Amino acid sequence: MSCIGTAGHVDHGKSTLVRALTGIDPDRLAEEKSRGMTIDLGFAWVTLPSGREASIVDVPGHEGFIKNMLAGASGIDVALLVVAADEGVMPQTLEHLAILDLLRVQSGVVALTKADLVDDEWLALVREEVAEHLKTTSLAGAPIIACSATTRAGLPELLSALDVALDASPERHNLGRPRLPIDRVFTITGFGTVVTGTLQDGRLHVGQEVQLLPDGRKVRIRGLQTHKQSIEDGRPGTRLAINLAGVAKQDISRGDVLVLPQSIQPTHAVDVWLEALAAAPRPIQHNAMVDVYAGAAEVPARVILLEKDELQPGEQGWAQLRLTRPLVLARGDRFIVRIPSPSLTVGGGSIVEPVARRHRRRDSSVLARLEQLSHGDPEQIILATLLGEQRSGGQSRGKGYGALEVAELVKVTGLTPEEVDAAIVRLSERGAVICVGTYRYAAERWEQLRDRAVALVAEYHATYPLRAGMPREEWRSRLGCGAREAAEVIQALSERNLVEEVASASAQSTGRGAVVRLAGYVPALTPEQERHVERMLNLFRTQPFSPPSRIEVDAELGAEVTAALIARGTFVKVSDTIMLEQSAFDEAVRRIVGFLQTHETITVADARDLLGTSRKYMLAIFEELDERHITRRVGDDRMLGMGAQAYIQAV
Repeated sequence: MSCIGTAGHVDHGKSTLVRALTGIDPDRLAEEKSRGMTIDLGFAWVTLPSGREASIVDVPGHEGFIKNMLAGASGIDVALLVVAADEGVMPQTLEHLAILDLLRVQSGVVALTKADLVDDEWLALVREEVAEHLKTTSLAGAPIIACSATTRAGLPELLSALDVALDASPERHNLGRPRLPIDRVFTITGFGTVVTGTLQDGRLHVGQEVQLLPDGRKVRIRGLQTHKQSIEDGRPGTRLAINLAGVAKQDISRGDVLVLPQSIQPTHAVDVWLEALAAAPRPIQHNAMVDVYAGAAEVPARVILLEKDELQPGEQGWAQLRLTRPLVLARGDRFIVRIPSPSLTVGGGSIVEPVARRHRRRDSSVLARLEQLSHGDPEQIILATLLGEQRSGGQSRGKGYGALEVAELVKVTGLTPEEVDAAIVRLSERGAVICVGTYRYAAERWEQLRDRAVALVAEYHATYPLRAGMPREEWRSRLGCGAREAAEVIQALSERNLVEEVASASAQSTGRGAVVRLAGYVPALTPEQERHVERMLNLFRTQPFSPPSRIEVDAELGAEVTAALIARGTFVKVSDTIMLEQSAFDEAVRRIVGFLQTHETITVADARDLLGTSRKYMLAIFEELDERHITRRVGDDRMLGMGAQAYIQAV
């Protein structure tokens, strides 16, 4: 599930557009309806042309309600920036756009509303103006769709563009650490307290014990809903309404966060990478008091600049935010900074150390450590790496399921071996990383690999039910694993009783080749196939050393049945065209070895007479015996080979 968030100047038609797209009025409050102006967050959902549902968070556009806008903007995947065609870009358009850029919302669509009120020439000018303002932001190049909620012109194109934008938005991962920043709390008669928010970093399910932070109260999830539909399990990125047991409405505030107990702790100080907005009217100064907006929370804080005395508009640097009230934050979270008077957005940035100690300013060791941590804590870095997000040298690490050994993780992440080992232990304990031999997988990548590995074998059995299994090398190649990784995967899947590796018919005789099959799988002929096989075996027993050819057998039984009989050891393939029944082959070996034990050599003619067969069959049999080292060719004759005695003992 994904979330679309509106943005834009007051009276540019955000709520009207949402209502036209969804049929749902996002304005909930009587004051909103009487004033005709959104003052708080509104919520709706829409089915896009691809068939998927997306949540919509509608935010107020008036500068007096920017705090409410910020509470809804942090959890969105795609921005729907609304600009009225008859007015063009306005002050709150620019502030909202700056906020989306600071929050690093990477995917978006611009809706030029009220397009029916202007002519084409004016519309082109507004389109050009909007595109120019987007150029320096994270929404550069976003599609601009002219539309009208009144005439419904352009709405289908807008929905299609939102569909494409959602495809381009970053994937939400399950980090095993669910967080739900609460943006609304209310009660429902007969149910009790309900909170809403966009789920991040993990999953929640009905019946689970959770914790409300920052106060630490433990509560239980009585029910989950998304888009007014009850669900048992909520996934990352989903807009959820959660019915909580054990807490009253007055004990919860917007900005509180719902988490698993002991999974994260509130903080009073955070180390951050701080960016001063290029359009800010003044610099961000050391020791300045600001309002920090993160998730759905708003908290006053003091800015401690660690490198400089001030950040000029457009500058960036390390800082510590000392919060007047605790916040629940994770490394990598984005935040917004505003000055309280006059109320203006002046910057934002990302969390580098969520629970920070006090630092000396201009301390090179502190700055070096922050630089090292700027990509996340060891657990987050490792998990992102195994999920395939980490890039090296500007290139993706390649295809496959992201498995790495510890030494590779040390190299790729830049962490110490001790940090990697400790982080892997913690990730493994909570099930976020799976250890398979020497390899480490993100849990969801391992699940994909496991399911694909088993599915390949199951598909092979369905296609070739009479074969012992899928050739190991074919299985490995189609899975995209290296030889050593494939061996570890087979071992792990075998321990889980999912698949097993067995020697193929050729491996039994030559020591080469193996097949992978579902655990316990045994090929079985149908009763009718068994009857045909029995008739063919009677022909082989009648002429044991000059039986029907492979072509004749295939014509009678079918190539798959013939291959199955070779695989189960009923037939021995001595050449592409000649087969012997196993007992006949063993008898041929006994006779020839017995002859050679009393004679130094044997000719083709001698062997032909010994077996009562033809020269054609005898040549093929000798070639197979030579291959198995039962005999050794010397000119046109044969002598005993190194493997003769072992074979006789085996049979």
